[in-house]
Amino acid sequence: MKKAAAVVSMYNYERPSWTGLVYPTECYFPTWKVEENHFTVRALSNAYEGLFGKAPVVDKWTFSTNGVSIMGRHGIPVIGFGPGKEPEAHAPNEKTWKSHL
Repeated sequence: MKKAAAVVSMYNYERPSWTGLVYPTECYFPTWKVEENHFTVRALSNAYEGLFGKAPVVDKWTFSTNGVSIMGRHGIPVIGFGPGKEPEAHAPNEKTWKSHL
C-alpha cells in the first residue's frame, strides 16, 4: 500500500429514502459468529428439539442479514431461523415450500 501510494477509505451510503431522508451509513459489513456453546444457541436448539423431536442443524448462513449490525457492530447475539433453502435465499428466483412454513 505505501509503496503504491494507495489511499484506502470507507464508502458511505448517503442516498435519500423514498421520504427524502438521508441517513449516512458507513458501508461496512463486519462478519460475526455466535459460538455453538453460547447459551442462546443451546436454548434455541433445545426449543427446536422440543417442537420437532429432532436436533436442529446448527451451521452458518453464507448470505448477509441484519446480523452484521446487530451482532457484528453491537455484539448482540443473533440466530438465523427460517424456511426455505439457503441457495434460494436473497435471490431473484427465491422460493420456499408450504411444508417449510
